[in-house]
Amino acid sequence: MDTEVDKLSLILTELLRLSLMLTELLKLSLIDTELLKLSLIDTELLKLSLMATEFFQHEHRNTGLDKH
Repeated sequence: MDTEVDKLSLILTELLRLSLMLTELLKLSLIDTELLKLSLIDTELLKLSLMATEFFQHEHRNTGLDKH
């Protein structure tokens, strides 16, 4: 009887350990997802920066042409 209980206890302990490992993997997956979101935000910021640069270059050219 004790050996059956011991076996079940070991199995349950192992299942708990695996469950904790899966939880950690899920946390890492969520962190990875957040990093991807930040990367997309960074990409959008770069696009906006380029658009602003092009706008100001265009405005500067127009202002320069108006002076002549």
